[in-house]
Amino acid sequence: IRTIAAVPAKGQSFGSPAIFDTALVIEDPSQYVPSSGITGLRPAQIRVIFNLPPQFGTYTHPLAYIEWFTPLNRPDPTTGMFTTHRSTRAHR
Repeated sequence: IRTIAAVPAKGQSFGSPAIFDTALVIEDPSQYVPSSGITGLRPAQIRVIFNLPPQFGTYTHPLAYIEWFTPLNRPDPTTGMFTTHRSTRAHR
């Protein structure tokens, strides 16, 4: 698994397509074991990284708005790859 620090964009030029990164999120820290592959991880798409205005308090890290995908259960028998879809309700 590759990780990088999230850095909010410094503006966007008009006419360029949006870029949304995909992330594997630790949904339940009690089920996540780093050496176990993707167990305890859930796919999500990062839509925007932002900071709250000062009137909402002081936060040391940016926040992220994400869209969940369905959990990864078992690999497809033909391709050996995990399949997922956008989550529609209650993170499922």
